[in-house]
Amino acid sequence: MAISVDPDRRRHLCDTLARAGVDHAVRGEASVRFRDPDGARIGLVADPLGEMYGDKVL
Repeated sequence: MAISVDPDRRRHLCDTLARAGVDHAVRGEASVRFRDPDGARIGLVADPLGEMYGDKVL
């Protein structure tokens, strides 16, 4: 699952994950990925809604 967030919120959430000791992978300035407690992959994407890495997807 990917959740769209603004860039400042994504940075804040990355810091929160790090402080909580949650293993996560930052990919550039746009996304971070981690697993929830059940193992499902979660992504936080800081691209405008309807865009991914500068391309329109909707």
